[in-house]
This record gives sequence, C-alpha cells and structure tokens, in this order.
Amino acid sequence: MNAKRAVLAGFYPPPFAGEPVHVMQLAHLLRRQGMAVDILNLNRRARPSPDYLSCRGRWALLWKLFTVADRASILHLHTNGHSRKSWLMILVAGLAARRRGTVAVLTLHSGLLPAYVAGFGRIRRALAKWILGSFARVVCVNGEIHRAVEHLGIGGGRFVVIPAFLGVERPAELEPADRALIRDFRPLLVAVAGGEHDPELGLTVVLRAVQQLADSIPGLGAVLMGWQVGPKTRPLIDELGLASRAVCLGEVSHHRCLAFLSAGDVVVRSTFADGDAITVREALALGVPVVASDTDFRPPGVRLFRRGDVSDLAAKLVQVLAAPAVESPAPAPLHDQPARDIWQLYSELAGPADDTARLLRPRRRPATEGRPR
Repeated sequence: MNAKRAVLAGFYPPPFAGEPVHVMQLAHLLRRQGMAVDILNLNRRARPSPDYLSCRGRWALLWKLFTVADRASILHLHTNGHSRKSWLMILVAGLAARRRGTVAVLTLHSGLLPAYVAGFGRIRRALAKWILGSFARVVCVNGEIHRAVEHLGIGGGRFVVIPAFLGVERPAELEPADRALIRDFRPLLVAVAGGEHDPELGLTVVLRAVQQLADSIPGLGAVLMGWQVGPKTRPLIDELGLASRAVCLGEVSHHRCLAFLSAGDVVVRSTFADGDAITVREALALGVPVVASDTDFRPPGVRLFRRGDVSDLAAKLVQVLAAPAVESPAPAPLHDQPARDIWQLYSELAGPADDTARLLRPRRRPATEGRPR
C-alpha cells in the first residue's frame, strides 16, 4: 500500500456516541495496519487535545477541512447527511477532492438521511449528485441509506455498504460502584439512547414499559445511558415512581458502556430512527439479547417492537426474558468483517505504487464532457 496517511474528519469522543466511537475505532484499526492517521474533530466545542486537530470558528474549521489532506493522503469524512450543516461539510470535502487532488471518502451515518434527501427538489438533487461525484467512495452504513443516495443518480461501484461496527473485545468488569448501582436489578435492562434529533424521545417508551412490568417482574431494573440524556429522563423516572427501578447515567465512556452491555440481561434500543447503531451490534456480539424499535434498519438477531408502542415493547421484553439463558459466545474480534471491508477499501484506494500515482493525480474533465447538470 503506497499511501501511508489518512485524515479522518468527524466527531471524536467525547461525546461517546456512535459516530465518534466509530471514528476512534477506525483510527485504531488503520494505525494497527501501519497507516499514519490524523483526526480533524468537527465538533467546534471540542476541548484542545493531542489526539486530534480542531478549530473553534465555523469558517476556520471549513478551511481546515479543505486543506488538511494533501495529494498523498486519503481524506475520510464522517457525517450524518441529514442537515444543511452536514451537506456543507460534504461540499467542502468534495471541493478538496476536485481542486486539490485529494482522494476523498465519505461515510454517511444517519437513519434520518433517507427522509431528508427524499425532500430534495430538482436543483438540490442535481447539486447533491455533483457533490457526491467528487468522492472516490461513498460508504453507507446500511442499505436504506445506500438506496436513498443511489436514487440521486450516481451509478457504478462508487457506493458501498459497510456497517459502522468494527468489532468488540470482551469488556472489563463493572467497577464496584457500578456493580452496587445495579445490585438489586435482576433482570437488568440496559437502554442506550441516540440516533435522532431528540435522543431521549425513545427512553419514555422504555420507562413506561418498565412501569407496566413492575408487578409481573418484581426485580426488573433499568440503566439508561446516552449522549445528551438526562434532562428529560431523570425527572420522568421520579414522575413515574421508578426511582428504585431505574437509573439514568447520561453519557458514559465507551468502555463503561460496554461493561454495562455485557452485564445486562437484555439491551433495548428504542430510537425512532437509526443508521447502524453500534451498541446494538456490540450487544449481539457479546451474546446479549437485543429488543429494538422497528426502524428502517436493524441487523439480524434483533427482536423488534413497534416504534413508540409501550405495550409491544413490554410484550417483547417478557418473551426475551422468559427464554432460556444461553452461554454467551466469545465476542467477535476487533477485525470483524466490516473492519476487513473498510481496510480493503483503503487498500483499493491507495493501490500499488503505479496505480496510486494515477489515482492521486488531479482529475481532469474530458474535453467532450459538458458541465455538471
């Protein structure tokens, strides 16, 4: 592999949410394979850190995104694709590819993207098609996102579907304070929020399901976690009289989240929209049953309930908790299939020395080719 440097542009922990965790794990993966990796943290509120580059001002950040990668690098932008701000980032990275000769890759993470791009009119669809045509590869974390952007009219093998999950190792045991926190919670339900504009929205469904099951499953308790979780959820726990049955931790570190997932009897993902929830795949890899809302995409092995339906969630929880316990298999290693796929993509983009020189050369428009439409 000739190119030895990648620039990952995206949110980076903290916060400990799906996309930032993916960027962190991808950086670790590429470095293990011998690549130099720089990270541009797109969170303008990020604290200074030796782990990444950052900028406070919007225009300074956009300029950094445009200039941070050279012609011997791969610029890999991670974004949700469901807002104007996100598409501005995509545009700038695309311009870097076209004007600076940078090899650019785009990963689209959000389950809200299909509905967002479905609302594009003719002009915005044409502009989006032109922008996405700047990228050597567009990675979609699930098939629904792939179909949504493919409808913009870009053909060929430019689009690939690779889940954001890059594998999981057996997590550390819970700290003593966390073990004490859930000592009386048996069975233990672990709910991780996220995936939408209002991350706490789905947690209301979880808490009301716990309330509904209180009499039939006396020991049932829930731990609720997630970025931007707490302001609505903690008051609701008290309002529903669940102070002895539910604990809202808010945002926690990734390793602490994994420890709770591994300790749970069931993991719940109650979001109203999702891309490819990493916590769902982590729980499955750890051998923990998952009950999740029926968004446009869920991986195999998940028990689904109707979005927003408290009674259906309660019924599915009863079914899962009543099933005989099975011994947890060894977790999938870090180099799981998506990790192999993403490394294959990087290998193809860099290629052998002769191909790399051609790939990294600025793209020229044939004389017969018209303007983008």
